[in-house]
Amino acid sequence: MPRQRKKGNSKTKKVSSKEQPGLRVLTQKRYLNDIFQFCADNHDGWMVLIVDKKATKALSSAVGMYDIMERRVTLVEDIERKRAPFTDQGAIYLLAPTEDSVNRLISDWEGNILYGKSVFIFFLGRLSEKYIEKIKACRPLVQRIKCLMEANVDFLAKESRAFHFDMRKAFQDVYLRKSRTKAELRMADKLISVCSTLNEYPHIRFANESPSATTLARQLDIKLNQFLKNPEFWFHGDANNPDRERATLLILDRKDDCLTPLMHDFFYQAMVNDVLNVNNDKITLAKKSGENLDDYEDDDSDSDYDDEDDDDDNDGRKQSKSPKKKVEKPVDAVDILLNEDDAVWVELRGKHIAEVINTLSERVQEMINSDTSGLATKSKGKSMTLSQMADALKALPEYQEVMSKLSQHMQIAHQCMEKLRSNNLMELSEIEQTLATGEKENGSTPSIADLMELVINQLKSMSDPKARFRLLLLTIMSQNGVKEEYQAPLFTAAQITNEQEKVLEALVDTMDIPLINKGNEGKSRFQKLFGNTTKKNIDIDSQYANSRYVPPLKYILDELIHGKLSIKDYPAVRDLPESHGSGSGTATSARPRPTGSARQKKGATARWARSKNSKDGSADETYQGGRVIVFIIGGMSWPELRVIRELMQKESKEVIAGSTYFTTPLTFLDDIQRLAKKPKSHSPKPHKKSSKKSSKRYPLSNE
Repeated sequence: MPRQRKKGNSKTKKVSSKEQPGLRVLTQKRYLNDIFQFCADNHDGWMVLIVDKKATKALSSAVGMYDIMERRVTLVEDIERKRAPFTDQGAIYLLAPTEDSVNRLISDWEGNILYGKSVFIFFLGRLSEKYIEKIKACRPLVQRIKCLMEANVDFLAKESRAFHFDMRKAFQDVYLRKSRTKAELRMADKLISVCSTLNEYPHIRFANESPSATTLARQLDIKLNQFLKNPEFWFHGDANNPDRERATLLILDRKDDCLTPLMHDFFYQAMVNDVLNVNNDKITLAKKSGENLDDYEDDDSDSDYDDEDDDDDNDGRKQSKSPKKKVEKPVDAVDILLNEDDAVWVELRGKHIAEVINTLSERVQEMINSDTSGLATKSKGKSMTLSQMADALKALPEYQEVMSKLSQHMQIAHQCMEKLRSNNLMELSEIEQTLATGEKENGSTPSIADLMELVINQLKSMSDPKARFRLLLLTIMSQNGVKEEYQAPLFTAAQITNEQEKVLEALVDTMDIPLINKGNEGKSRFQKLFGNTTKKNIDIDSQYANSRYVPPLKYILDELIHGKLSIKDYPAVRDLPESHGSGSGTATSARPRPTGSARQKKGATARWARSKNSKDGSADETYQGGRVIVFIIGGMSWPELRVIRELMQKESKEVIAGSTYFTTPLTFLDDIQRLAKKPKSHSPKPHKKSSKKSSKRYPLSNE
């Protein structure tokens, strides 16, 4: 039985420095050329594609149904469902390398035969030897196998240069378990897929104070060197391919920056994923502009948690799913995918919501003015609202596809603005920005007493328990714990529950986040990883007063690109070449404070504005030197993806961003709360001292 392991894009043309396709394009080529075209070349007839849930997600992140059908695939079927036989057609299996999928594959060939004499089997990643032996034992299947291959596409290529592993459960696995090997081994196997697709054998660096990052880096190094033994694999920077330098892979830990994922961010992609109901890139819009569908929750809204397969890491625990309010989907509602196939989304996602509205309004007005239906005459001299513009677009008879996209994004922007107004996010975000940067928008530094008073008053005005707890966590994290005299007033204003109190205690135990600020104690870890001063996280060039906080990841990558990232704090598994710089760890100087008020009173974006300067949003995909791959254990936030794209454009350096999953403020808050629900242990239960219900107490000390 032929068994192959796909060891990189061996058939892919080696590109010059001017031709640098992103990860998603390379993944598409892997699927279309190395899988589906390979099958079409080796089978004369039509074929059926059989997939499991993980393969469906991975495949759909990169290619569409039309692309597959062009390679003579007539039907895509779910391996978990009962299927009709197609004995006159070949079978292509694309499966996750798990025991469940292997058992389902074998069951297809025990008893009634479902498909013809040609069977092509592709696994997303590395397949265990014990599963290979199980396949070999099924003679009816073995007799028909034309190919058994590890395709090395065990990731979701969500953006041109961004991926994740759909491993949300890894958050609990990493931060609650004493053993730090099983989850990291799964991540290492998946990172092999990424490196294979990119044709990279990267220098590996990691956050030295993170046990998970250290374990993952060392496991990946071992696996990569085993991976190199196949002579067909080539990588950028080897003796035969000196056109680009070897890549650098930097492994970070979400634990070292829990603040960024909780911040309100008013750039389009982050804001949409924060304040609207987006599930797996899908948002549901009503055909009538302005109609609110927030109560509608898609059936697969939590699928990233429930569908994740812990096949090789199953300790018998099952995650409980909180009950959800079921609301019927409106008949006239339409599902919109916010992904790389939506050109308007790709163009606007990195822009501030104020700029998005301006851009959309200008384009809508241009189309209305060019229309011959008389709509422009009717609206002449009148200022149209976002909702009116969206309705006007639908009335135009020409440019239907463009108008449809513009109309959809007008609706989405309108809903974002409604959320901003109804939830008073402008005032809330100003408090968050001051907490995170240590400065008000005019550059002044508030006293701790004034800052705590602002937070307490804001907490008292908030009715949503989750929003209150989010602000409380932001306060604790940004201040590295709060002074003891402010804890009781803060917790009272936040109306924390017993369950939330347990979450705060879990943060101390699992994430090393102090609840009490004892002078300088507890600050060294944050300063070392994210700069020597808080002011370093201020972007004085930002146009927008409520967006002056900068995710620390931007400065880490900036220092890495310029060869200044500390070797002590971010060591390499193996010796680095001299071209990577000394990495002395000298921090970049703090930026000067902005002077005067950051708000301006003129123009359409007066309430947002800081300055009149604007940046060119065009993207140049010509990059210098080797790639940088940054991987965050525990989730990457949308603001971090945005600053990575900005850094690529500024430095002409290709950066591939990846994580266990992409997180929103609400999913991150949910993950933090799950830390208080520790997995079941086989050890004896601790002795219960008293049957009396304990009175509520505040976790005032890090016991």
